[in-house]
Amino acid sequence: MHSKALIVDDEDDIGLMVSRILTKEGLEADHVNRITAARIKVQEEKYQAYLLDLNLPDGTGFDLIPLIREQSPNARVIVISAHDGAYEMQRVAEEKVHSFIKKPFTKSQIIEAIQGLKSR
Repeated sequence: MHSKALIVDDEDDIGLMVSRILTKEGLEADHVNRITAARIKVQEEKYQAYLLDLNLPDGTGFDLIPLIREQSPNARVIVISAHDGAYEMQRVAEEKVHSFIKKPFTKSQIIEAIQGLKSR
């Protein structure tokens, strides 16, 4: 079984770049740029990793976490955001997010966050 990741980021260039990194690492990657589209994907597909931006036109990546946990309780949730204030860090801890990656990020930070998913 191929491991799959869903990238939710309204910046299409970032979505494309992260998709390429994940694909090179052996994961299938889907990218959407709205919470609304992401909700549909989360309900239709099983992903092993979710890479969520926080600041989206129709909500925040945090809005998706309850649905992700319900649909894929063992999935890895990774937040990728430029917003790393006290509130965001508190929510990351409360939601038991696997990794927080600050924008701008490096390729190695993405690879490290998904480490071990290829072999699942």
